[in-house]
Amino acid sequence: MAFNFSEKLPQRRIIVVMVGLFAFGIAVGMLFSISSKNVCVSKLMFVNRDLACGKPAVIEKTGYKETQGKISVFIQGEKEAGRVTEAAVYFRDLRNGPIFGINETTDFAPASLLKLPLALVYLTQAERNPKILEERLSVEKPQWSFAEAFHPTETIKPQEPHTVEDLLKHMLSYSDNNAYGVLQTHFYETGQKDMITQVFLELGFIDPANIYDEVMSVRQYGSIFRALYNISYLNAELSEKVLGWLADSDFKIGLKAGVPEDIVVAHKFGERIAPSGAKQLHDCGIVYYPENPYLLCVMTRGRNFDDLSTIIRHISDVVYTEVDSRRE
Repeated sequence: MAFNFSEKLPQRRIIVVMVGLFAFGIAVGMLFSISSKNVCVSKLMFVNRDLACGKPAVIEKTGYKETQGKISVFIQGEKEAGRVTEAAVYFRDLRNGPIFGINETTDFAPASLLKLPLALVYLTQAERNPKILEERLSVEKPQWSFAEAFHPTETIKPQEPHTVEDLLKHMLSYSDNNAYGVLQTHFYETGQKDMITQVFLELGFIDPANIYDEVMSVRQYGSIFRALYNISYLNAELSEKVLGWLADSDFKIGLKAGVPEDIVVAHKFGERIAPSGAKQLHDCGIVYYPENPYLLCVMTRGRNFDDLSTIIRHISDVVYTEVDSRRE
């Protein structure tokens, strides 16, 4: 029987059109996926873009045993020279990479480091009610503060009204004691101090009434940054906001001093002077190495802040140099 081509032509056209539409749909989907990924990358700077956008590894993911050993030898040498009495280090590759710690469970006094957990108390409330950030607060005399050897480059006047958002930024970017005092005093004056206790317990810290006890380790404090980066404590918008404030920190002689000037570091430092004259200096945060951020937390005890800041800078430099050497 002869094949009637004319009878089959409409059917063949339908098949061709369907195949064409299917291919077009795939192409549009790919373009949309690429476009969405680019938009995602462009909008998020501080939180974990891997979770939303996906990215291949850019550095070798082997362990850091040699680096850990090098830093341990350095710390021991500084102890013998009398420039530090205790130091702890916690490192974590935030792109599913290795971890190492040195004295990572040793307790230190948190002091000014508690400004970040206090900010999280307000921000957890802001998740449910964003207007909280617009509320204006002032107090005649802040009830809480910390001793300062490193004074902020900007400070607010507590008697003048400021939005909660502005107070949070000053407290984190400039470690402003006045901003801290207003925010802390407000919770106590309004009968909401239990909120502070609740968040501190969630984060693994004891009641803040004991802030002068040595109760915080590098691993504990580092977990806050990991939670912010992985968007596992606050939503993406607020995690991005708080890490952005921390990236504007005016403390430049610790972690920040150990990396190239163009590398962003979202971090919080803390200081304490004991009645005996003994000092503690800490600096913890996320170093945004290109396409492979990592967490680094260093806590120190000693007699001289210059020595302690130099030790933190050196450890930061050693870690950055090692990470950079692994770039593929």
